[in-house]
Amino acid sequence: FNPLHIQQEFAKRTSYQRPVVHGLLIGSYVSTLVGMHLPGPGGLWTEQSFRWLAPVFVGDTLTVSVRVSHKSEGTRSVRLEVRAVRQDETLVMEGNGTAVLLEEQRKRSGVHLSERVVFVSGASRGIGAAIALEFGRSGAAVVVNYRFDSSRAEEVCQAINETGGRSIAVEADVTDKQAIEAAMCRAGDIFGKAVDVLVNNAAPPHSPRPFASLKWDDMAAQLDGQLKGAFLCTKAVVPSMLERKSGRIVNLGSALLSGTPPPHWAAFLAAKAALKAFTRSLASELSPHGIRVNMVSPGMAETEAISVIPERQRKLHAMQTPTRRLAAADDIAQAVVFLCSDAADHMTGVDLPVCGGFAM
Repeated sequence: FNPLHIQQEFAKRTSYQRPVVHGLLIGSYVSTLVGMHLPGPGGLWTEQSFRWLAPVFVGDTLTVSVRVSHKSEGTRSVRLEVRAVRQDETLVMEGNGTAVLLEEQRKRSGVHLSERVVFVSGASRGIGAAIALEFGRSGAAVVVNYRFDSSRAEEVCQAINETGGRSIAVEADVTDKQAIEAAMCRAGDIFGKAVDVLVNNAAPPHSPRPFASLKWDDMAAQLDGQLKGAFLCTKAVVPSMLERKSGRIVNLGSALLSGTPPPHWAAFLAAKAALKAFTRSLASELSPHGIRVNMVSPGMAETEAISVIPERQRKLHAMQTPTRRLAAADDIAQAVVFLCSDAADHMTGVDLPVCGGFAM
């Protein structure tokens, strides 16, 4: 140890006449300030340069000031100017340095969603039911929305609850603003928090129809059921998501939009195309606020909805698919849940096809 700092007799033989406080004690105080406050807890020096201009003795009172002369959000760093002044206004130390705030490594929970409240529209059957069940298996609290079939919605809830999940069935027409707002409020009351995740799956029934027999009412029914429904549901959840700076929205599209569309599907695909544009626009607007908006676009899937398609056409479609099969509802559900998990935090504005490679 330097005897000038700890030995009274040695210090008396110098011009100081008494022990001098080690200058690095002042530096350590500044380092504590950096590690706790500037730029924040866990901050680290990347460089520093101090000059000691006058001695400090036991009993002195120091005023240490740190000024931020430059801030870089890109590098998460600050440039600091440091001064230490004795009680008699003597400048005893000055210097500068750069400190950086390390970015915390995100905790990846995969698809474990135990703290999320999820609203799935049109969830009493088919793809919607599979999505609700998959969210239930992932630990989320699930709102199973339906319009007509309460018994099947309750069956979905029972399946979720029997495996330790939490769910409620809520009747609401997605094209009815008041009904949707009431459904969201009920979900919040029961689960104790606002909806974190919205899946816009509801769609009206569709039968392929030649344009010659297509009426505007057919177009309007698809646009209302899909685009208006998604619009009203999104309107109901976005305010609370903005407040929390966090949220996930997934809209169900169609892989049939890729490549040459099949004939007689104008109404259905026009609504899906509008929904895709809606998804991209919302992703651009809301993602800076912590809300991720994506789309999952199934190919032809083994659900009741394809009963209107002749079996020969379904088999032909499967043979033209690289995986040689149609999508299962669970294939689509797992893609939706993935996009709502922390593992997909850097994905937004994505249209994820689940079609076995049919659309490339």
